[in-house]
Amino acid sequence: MALVTGCSSGIGEATALVLGARGFRVYASGRTLAGVQHLHGRVPRLESIELDVRSDSSIGSAVSQILLESGRIDVLVNNAGLGVLGAAEDLDREAWQRQFEVNLFGAAALTRAVLPTMRAQRDGYIVNVSSVAGRVSVPLMGAYCSSKFALEAFSDALRVESRPFGIKVVVVEPGTTHTKFQERAMAESSAVLRKANSIFSPVYKHAFPRYTIPSIGASAEEVARRIARIVTKRRPAARYRVKWYDTLSIAMTRILPRRAIDYGVARWVGLDRPPRPK
Repeated sequence: MALVTGCSSGIGEATALVLGARGFRVYASGRTLAGVQHLHGRVPRLESIELDVRSDSSIGSAVSQILLESGRIDVLVNNAGLGVLGAAEDLDREAWQRQFEVNLFGAAALTRAVLPTMRAQRDGYIVNVSSVAGRVSVPLMGAYCSSKFALEAFSDALRVESRPFGIKVVVVEPGTTHTKFQERAMAESSAVLRKANSIFSPVYKHAFPRYTIPSIGASAEEVARRIARIVTKRRPAARYRVKWYDTLSIAMTRILPRRAIDYGVARWVGLDRPPRPK
């Protein structure tokens, strides 16, 4: 039995469908039931369920329902995610809290809710969907990258804590993926990106088309297939990526001098000289 979060579209939707097609009983969850009802019945044994990772009561209700109906939880895919964009100077405390509430605190709370069941089973897989941005931080996405770095640190600690009980904890690090994530991140951050008095206004106009209209990248289905393979491995690795160039980009940050990387990224987004607001 698999529980997947963030299934309204993108990686979560694709993962629920792929796991269902491969014989898993799947609970495809979303913040609202209406957002995931379109998945119900798409493949055998796939059911939609409301689960808002920002709410402990919602998490408790969903996990209780799943255990009542299926009796076990073999796979948890923490995929629900949120993107908050903007320079650090433009993000207030509430923006940072929104970012971490979904990407870290929600995943940690749901993991905590399923661990007693997996421990009693002496078996289970917890797959945390991170990002290359969990290993490589870029300007104007500091909040998002910070939340993914934190998710990776959480996963590393959890992996060692869970191993004695037969529970496998794995991080998946997709690079650019063709989903609605970029579009939703722009909408989520519209108040910041449209700040007329921000010194970074001209930079936003230059940089975000490059960030949000990718020329290369994986499909959601490719990420889903990687996750499906992971949860059938007896001894999965700690981390997986989807495309070879994601591995290369991470490796290059370990090889090249930090000064050179900073210079290249700054030129790419338009921060190689002080911004001049119009």
